[in-house]
Amino acid sequence: MFNNKKVKFLSVMLVCIMLILGSTGCSNQSSSKDGGSTNKKEKTEIVFWHNWETGPSGESIKKSVEKFNETHPNIEVKPVYVAPDGGDSVSSKLLTAVAGGNPPDVMLASRYGIAEYKDAITPVTDLAKEDNITKDMFYPWAWGEATYEDELLALPYDGTSRALFYNKDHFREAGLDPENPPTTIDGLEKAAEKLTKKKDGNYTRFGLIPWFGEGWLYTWGWAFGGKFVDGNGTVTANDPKIVNALKWETNFAKKYGIQDVTSFVSSAGSNATNPFMTGQLSMMISGNWMLSQIEEYAPDLDYGVSYIPTPTGDDFTTFVGGRVLLIPKGVKHLDASWEFVKWMCANEEGQSFKKITGEFAAMPDVNEKLYGDDPQQKKFLEVLPNGKHRPVVLAGNMMWDELAKAPDLVMNGKGTPQGILDDINEKINKEIKSKKAKAN
Repeated sequence: MFNNKKVKFLSVMLVCIMLILGSTGCSNQSSSKDGGSTNKKEKTEIVFWHNWETGPSGESIKKSVEKFNETHPNIEVKPVYVAPDGGDSVSSKLLTAVAGGNPPDVMLASRYGIAEYKDAITPVTDLAKEDNITKDMFYPWAWGEATYEDELLALPYDGTSRALFYNKDHFREAGLDPENPPTTIDGLEKAAEKLTKKKDGNYTRFGLIPWFGEGWLYTWGWAFGGKFVDGNGTVTANDPKIVNALKWETNFAKKYGIQDVTSFVSSAGSNATNPFMTGQLSMMISGNWMLSQIEEYAPDLDYGVSYIPTPTGDDFTTFVGGRVLLIPKGVKHLDASWEFVKWMCANEEGQSFKKITGEFAAMPDVNEKLYGDDPQQKKFLEVLPNGKHRPVVLAGNMMWDELAKAPDLVMNGKGTPQGILDDINEKINKEIKSKKAKAN
């Protein structure tokens, strides 16, 4: 028989053993969720694909990842540079990785083309809803370009905006008010004429070349009030107002000589040899990233920034590009991936690193804090809420390529503005219809 002392001793020992086992079980359970381990030695490692290797963009990636890792001890983000397929896209590499069962956990990608590889993406509609991440936190263009058929495919990360840059010294020389740049298309034409200079039959300076820089047909099509897609998702690249924009560009080129203008554009340099920097071009459409380029390559240039002119001189808009952070299909660490995506895209700290690149955050409140006191960013900021994004359709990349070629086709005598845009419109809608049929 056990005496009372032995019974009490054994009872105490049994309770202690149960408590130890119970706490061990809880510890193992809590560490099983991505990023939620209480054991600091156990980290969930996620791979982050991006295509910004060097320069300010590369620095912003490096520093933002470092900050995330520092503030999230149970997640380790490994940034991996992946060269783009072309432009700003790594879509083909993503499709290959997903098909092979080895996708990255998170990827930086251009927004406008993501609908084309939506089947390789994990939609974040429900994840965003669970964390109270809503579209009113972002600009309409940012949320809209990340959405396809009411499904949020990814979170918007940033934005790039366009405006009219103009040389104030040239304005003074031509008798124009440097503090009141043109706001109408008619005023823009008249200013360009006064600013253009010719010597011995050759142009030494152009006042403006509408399609140079960021003067895409998207840019001017929206400025003229056009719509590139209707409410049903049908592409309307031959909208009458877009046709008018292309006619205006064509007539502008004819006025100064198509050969002279196209030769100037084809020989134009970039950065330090950009004709706006060298004084060979008085006005141009460019993006907010050009502010830092001017500071680096032409610090003494006296210039201004204004809205892109419209036919009526009001209802200003801007062509907004940008990127998303998406989660590929088949990732092994969804919780940790989502934690990183929402910190980068829907968190003030993560979004603040856009200051390094001079590009805009996708969240209005963050931009006000980053750029609200910068006079050169003022026009960009003011027009951002009315910015326009490229249509999110199943042939978005093709649409971009075809519209980019349209001005050259018209100027090289391959067709009229109406005819060229009719052909493009038919081609894009046919491609979309074909892709939808294959999906069904």
